[in-house]
Amino acid sequence: MELRHLRYFVAVAEELSFTRAAARLRMAQPPLSQQIAKLEAEIGIRLLDRTSRSVQLTPAGSALLDEARRLLARADEVRRVAQNVGTDRGGALRIGCVASGFSGVLLHLLPGFRTHHPEVLPLVYEMEAAPQCHALIRGDIDIGFSRVSQQIPGVRVIPILSEPLMAALPAGHPLAERRRVPLVRLAGEAFVMFPRNAAPDAFDTITSACAAAGFSPDIAYEASNDHALISMVACGLGISIVPESTSNMTLPGIVYRHLARPAPTTSMAIALPAADPAPQALQMLRLAQDSYAGRA
Repeated sequence: MELRHLRYFVAVAEELSFTRAAARLRMAQPPLSQQIAKLEAEIGIRLLDRTSRSVQLTPAGSALLDEARRLLARADEVRRVAQNVGTDRGGALRIGCVASGFSGVLLHLLPGFRTHHPEVLPLVYEMEAAPQCHALIRGDIDIGFSRVSQQIPGVRVIPILSEPLMAALPAGHPLAERRRVPLVRLAGEAFVMFPRNAAPDAFDTITSACAAAGFSPDIAYEASNDHALISMVACGLGISIVPESTSNMTLPGIVYRHLARPAPTTSMAIALPAADPAPQALQMLRLAQDSYAGRA
């Protein structure tokens, strides 16, 4: 299977028209039809239902479309990395980061990193804590930013920043009128949280804080990432407890309130492969330690 065949297929699948796809690809329509037919023959299954008036994806075509987009994006990334290395620009730094890190540490660190190391190409992937650790061990990423507090075999964990937890509330919630929310007032509320297997440290930090306040959170919904979590809260499905950096992510219908003192805290840590971390990853670690000195 050739990448160009996947590019042709994605164009037809997105346009649902061989004519429009051919114009987009700047090629004639008959060769495009032949290449799609060749791809179907190679795979051994029909990807498109064609009539004289319409083109529709088959179930197999719909499944292939998502995978083809991912493969093409990865191919483009490989090309960019190769070009970066080939022009002596210092290679790439593959970064895994939890969503709250995008609105927190990376928001502050990446501009400075690019200023100090313009020869390095940052490639950033949103990942929760557990997938990050697996990716570091496999060598799929060079550095991770997540809320991991314990050392993990094959991974070196370095805390860099401690930040308070906050209440995330629907805008019309009665507690939204308060400047600070006592944690115990969240007892009996429907919670939106991450599943423990995706973010064990974040889950345990929140449930332990609730236990110290005398209750166990009623987890009504689980979210796959921060964007889904705050969207559920904004829709009024429940409340949540989030790191302060998450409050930089705003949506209509959601408000953030500090928890009453002493507020529980959560830590952001950098994770590196235990053996032979990439030089670019060590550069990022040093920048983070300098930027957040004394705040871990």
